[in-house]
Amino acid sequence: MSNANRLRLRVAAAAVASGALAVGGFALAATAGASNAGHPAVSNFSSDASHPAAFSFSTLDNANDPTFNQLLGINDNGHIAGYFGSGAAGHPNKGYLLRPPYGSQAQYQNINFPGSVQTQLTGLNDEGVQVGFWSDMNNANQVNDNFGFYLKDGRFHTVNDPNTNGTPPVNQLLGVNNGDIAVGFYTDAQGNNHGYTFDIRSSRFGAVTVPGNPGLSLTAAAINDRRDIAGFYTDANGVTHAFLEDRYGQFRTLDFPAASATQALGVNDRGEVVGVYTVGSGNSAMMHGFTWTQHRGFTTVDDPNGVGTTTVNGVNERGDLVGFYVDGNGNTHGMLATPARRTTVHLDLSPMPAGAVTTGQGQVTVSAFGLTPGSSHAVELAGRHGVTQLGTLTANGVGQADVTFPLGSVGDGSRLVILDGAAGTSPIAKTSRLDDGDSVHRLQAVEAGADEPLSGRATVTFDPNAQTITVTVTATGLTPGMHAAHIHIGSCQAQGPVQYMLMDFVANGHGTIDHETRTVTGVTTPMPATGWYLNLHQGNSNNILANGQPTIFFRPLLCANI
Repeated sequence: MSNANRLRLRVAAAAVASGALAVGGFALAATAGASNAGHPAVSNFSSDASHPAAFSFSTLDNANDPTFNQLLGINDNGHIAGYFGSGAAGHPNKGYLLRPPYGSQAQYQNINFPGSVQTQLTGLNDEGVQVGFWSDMNNANQVNDNFGFYLKDGRFHTVNDPNTNGTPPVNQLLGVNNGDIAVGFYTDAQGNNHGYTFDIRSSRFGAVTVPGNPGLSLTAAAINDRRDIAGFYTDANGVTHAFLEDRYGQFRTLDFPAASATQALGVNDRGEVVGVYTVGSGNSAMMHGFTWTQHRGFTTVDDPNGVGTTTVNGVNERGDLVGFYVDGNGNTHGMLATPARRTTVHLDLSPMPAGAVTTGQGQVTVSAFGLTPGSSHAVELAGRHGVTQLGTLTANGVGQADVTFPLGSVGDGSRLVILDGAAGTSPIAKTSRLDDGDSVHRLQAVEAGADEPLSGRATVTFDPNAQTITVTVTATGLTPGMHAAHIHIGSCQAQGPVQYMLMDFVANGHGTIDHETRTVTGVTTPMPATGWYLNLHQGNSNNILANGQPTIFFRPLLCANI
């Protein structure tokens, strides 16, 4: 199956002819109807979409079909409704419930309507009620019949709106709240969808329509405990719009700015709406997930593995999102996106360079890290009776060096010293006395002319709401003046590229940085658990590089892994 076909058949695909189980699985339809213009009960809403939210993304696939999974709903217990199988011939949809922790295949429970050929589990509440739809067909080249269902207290019940008159019949339940009110739609003989509510406790149906235009094709996709209903409808011009209707009947149209189509697929009790919007049309169309709140407006949500192929289907009270994306090989994967929380880490800054010196068998081995990448340094043996040149140490591209020198007798009080260049004169690291009886000695970083030893601490805070990272540093033992600082990718042990540049920190005349704070703005990615480090350099932003390459002033002075 081509990637383009998979995209057209995703949950939120508005161009599919009907809402039936067909090739490729769940395909919600939105077909043309009468115009919605001029009706005061309908309010249009679009907003600035330039406020990307920070999420941590996880791919969750049922191993029964690693090529096609869709996650469609999540409750406050973290239980997720979904299904695997593309719906192509021989690959029927099969529903499942996924419970945390999510890392094991044992957490997937098959949920399939008894006797069905295909089932999709589409929604669930916090009380154990689940909804979806099923079919007794798996026909690849025609529309399959669909029947809504709910599962409560271990028993399945079929739900079909009595007004259904399409051939074959199509009914789908898509969401349910904690009051056991479900929402869904049926398809009529003309191929238009009609949204409805279904009260599980009383078995009563209710219509969900665009005020003043009940003939418009409309799908009710989600309902929260306040009985706000989210979904989408298609106007007379064939344009698909998302909507949010509150319990009092106030109907609000939600259009993502500049999108060719917008569909709402989930809503939580805080009024956060999620769904998908389309940019462009046909095979070149790009589909992006979104969240919307009245305060913040629209926010784009794209799984980094599926930018332009992401759909968000469900949201719980914590703001956790579920949905799916399509990868570059055309495979559809379940997606969980959890909103980033404010995170603070406290760091002890270690003097650089660091490492160890080992003596024995007439030689000395230096293993160091935290050097300027690619730099060369003279190494000498300094004692009471003079200085002996041992040779040159050269750091690799990540600031590491391992070198062995021949070593004769160790003079009284001798220390190994690393200088600030191949012809350097100032020490940047030294050992304790090599004649103290130990064979392994720790390298101690030094800063020439400093009043105190190099030391420091830092606090790094990520704020997803402000989209900032703030770094506060207190340090001693530095050369007075400005010092460049960065958050890098990698570690103090294996240096890497810059992730975020910080304004230079300033050490006073005593070489002290006193609780200075720097802020990075526009940060939409939370700090990873590992893989970043904070580095204060010897030089300033103007002299640590020359022609794009590190100079001797690039030397890290203080470093900590974040």
